[in-house]
Amino acid sequence: MAAGDATEWGEIRLEKLADLASGDLTRATRALLYLTYEDPDRRWLESLLLDQLKEGGDPQLRSLAVTCMGHLGRIHGVISDRIVACLEGLLGDPALGGIAEDALGDIRFFTHLE
Repeated sequence: MAAGDATEWGEIRLEKLADLASGDLTRATRALLYLTYEDPDRRWLESLLLDQLKEGGDPQLRSLAVTCMGHLGRIHGVISDRIVACLEGLLGDPALGGIAEDALGDIRFFTHLE
């Protein structure tokens, strides 16, 4: 990423993080999807997605974050073992287990571990 790109992405991230924190589910959903598909920094995105899974977070955003983990692996062709471990830990979760299983399927098909 060139210096100009880093500055631009910093501004975009600030805007999207504000959307995530806004309490508006539509804005937050769009922001999370935008970042997943467009932000080039996979490691930063992994941390962001993991942060979305904190207890007490919006259930829809938590579900979307799990789905986005699979997308992130597919898009970048690589994923960290901490994402895989997180998804494996969610397999028994009644709300997120099926989504985690789907994300792991995408990761196993499209990626290799870092």
